[in-house]
Amino acid sequence: MDNLNLTRRGLLAGSIGAASLLALAACAPSAPPAASSGGVAGSKSKIGAVKGTLTFAFWGGSDGETAGFAYAKKKFEAANPGSTITLKILPYDGFFQGIDRGITSGTAPDIFRVDYTTIGKYSAKGVLLDVSPYFSASESAAFLPALWEAVKYKGIAYGVPHQTDTTAIVFNKAAFATAGITSVPDKLSDAWSWDEFSKVATKLRKTLPDSKYPFAYDWTAAGAYRWSSFIYQAGGSLLTADLKKAAIPSAAATKAMDFTKSFFDKKWVPANNTVKTTVYSDNFFLNQTVPMTFIGDFLIPELADPKDGYKGGEWGTTFMPRDKSAASDLGGNAIVARKDTKNPELAAAFLKFLVSEDSMKYFCEQAIELPTLKSLANSKLDYVNRPDAVKVFTEQAATISTTVVKESTVASFATINTVLQDQLELAFHGQSSSATISAIAGGITSALAS
Repeated sequence: MDNLNLTRRGLLAGSIGAASLLALAACAPSAPPAASSGGVAGSKSKIGAVKGTLTFAFWGGSDGETAGFAYAKKKFEAANPGSTITLKILPYDGFFQGIDRGITSGTAPDIFRVDYTTIGKYSAKGVLLDVSPYFSASESAAFLPALWEAVKYKGIAYGVPHQTDTTAIVFNKAAFATAGITSVPDKLSDAWSWDEFSKVATKLRKTLPDSKYPFAYDWTAAGAYRWSSFIYQAGGSLLTADLKKAAIPSAAATKAMDFTKSFFDKKWVPANNTVKTTVYSDNFFLNQTVPMTFIGDFLIPELADPKDGYKGGEWGTTFMPRDKSAASDLGGNAIVARKDTKNPELAAAFLKFLVSEDSMKYFCEQAIELPTLKSLANSKLDYVNRPDAVKVFTEQAATISTTVVKESTVASFATINTVLQDQLELAFHGQSSSATISAIAGGITSALAS
């Protein structure tokens, strides 16, 4: 169980999804028409019955995720006699290193899962199947536009947007009451300002023993990019509008860095709630080191589990704090196929099946994640765990701007995330804000130029 949770927490979380995002997503830029290496867009959309065997690899997640993929496999094979989908569940740690080795040796799975912030790395290398020909104009238009854009590279779709997830806050109600925190935002428009959030943390600090801390943040490991939400909240951005260079140093970046470094100075977060740690934000909450934490909605099943879940009492959810604006991070995952798969039509057919309304609905309801289809974003899903909590995450998803989407899906974002990992770790151990921001800017410039 511990290994399962560890690999799941390694996931790049954050999200776009839900009905409240429809207006935002509609603002996503349309890509110019592009010639597709696989044919004209939509030209192969009527695939028909398919046969053959392929392997689908994804990292070990919750029981709900596994159930969702197993459901799609069963339904797809029943609808396509003679087809076999072999599910390969792997740990997240080392997942992409294994994919990279497999691509080099020709042994990679036919289909694999990839987060939106990493898909550009594979699209830019030309190793993914162009799925544009397999989706008609109406089929591609069925997705939230910003998420369909998220799987594109130079105007061509190299995967399907399967689901999203986002960050919000969970908290212990009794601890809040003890600290005299009697009002918690239950509407996105009422989300705490940074100043208000600071007052909440200060009240908690005063009522907690030295061995406990007010909160934990979910920027661990590959989630380092989540820190940039503070830049967006402060009114800034990570990249320039043309996505060609860093938009920092900036006043917003300095404000964000100073604010987050103060978490450690004021002992609001555990000393080991840094980036390169082995303890994730949900662990701090589960072991009751903190009464409040930032987590992704996909961890709701873990907290709600009657046997191994949260034992600290009743918990609730609220929104990310805001400064000049509200903001959260892009996360969630696409499903892609190798360009050199021996049966591209089978691979494309299964990708389409995974993002069909029935399959996506079942998956999201079981895994507590957010859909990417407009029709489902407009519908009430029957989540198997804490639908009241999911509602907060769903509303929080509306704070992902198209700027965040564009910046988080540049081809070199995986490298940029590594830069953030290295420099934020140094910042949280004492490196100055100015030195950190300068080093991040230099790393971003190098990544975008490579």
